This record gives sequence, structure tokens and C-alpha cells, in this order.
Amino acid sequence: MPSFTLDGETFEYLQPDSGNGPEDAQSWTYGAYPKVRAAVPLAAGGSVPVYASAERWNPSSVLVRWADDGRHSHWAWIPAGNVERVTDSEWDIEEYRRCPEKFRAIRWGDRLPGFLPA
Repeated sequence: MPSFTLDGETFEYLQPDSGNGPEDAQSWTYGAYPKVRAAVPLAAGGSVPVYASAERWNPSSVLVRWADDGRHSHWAWIPAGNVERVTDSEWDIEEYRRCPEKFRAIRWGDRLPGFLPA
């Protein structure tokens, strides 16, 4: 069973079948993947929200990629209803939250997270 650690907690997650054949999958432009929040289904039941990049989609599911605490990538097909786009500000706040405190000043300086330059 695949697993990942997020905020110090380890989760075993399901990798459900996308429900469609590979010929039905579409891809966003490389490097321009939408930023999303996805509810990853857990082996023990329920789900855990992760901030991820949406890489591919088909009529019923979205393939998302997220990083765990060790910056290891994980992928799973998630039902489309469990994936929502996030704004750049929401993404910035989540990156700030997950960044070690000693490195925050390097990346954000005096800027508050979520307040992006125009």
C-alpha cells in the first residue's frame, strides 16, 4: 500500500483506477499544470486534503501529483468532484505553512504569504 507523510503524520492511500482507458486521458500543458486541492482517499477510509498539481484528466477523474514532507512525489487518480482549483494566494500560503521556519525569510522576505506582488 503506498503511503506518504504530511505534517508528520503518515497516511496509506488508495490509487483508484481512473475508470477510463488511457485513450480518454487529456493533459494540461507541461509546466502549466493547475494548482489544486484534492481529497486523497485513504486505505483506512476517509480522505486527506493535499495541495497538488493536476497533470491529466479524463471524463471522471483527475491525475494529481503532490509532495510529502520529504519532498517525494506521489500520484493518484482522484474523482473529479474531489478536486478543486486554488488561487495563487492559497498556494502561496500553503507553501509558507509547509516551509521550515528558518527558510521563510529567504523566500518571502518581508512579504506576508498570500499577498503576491502584482
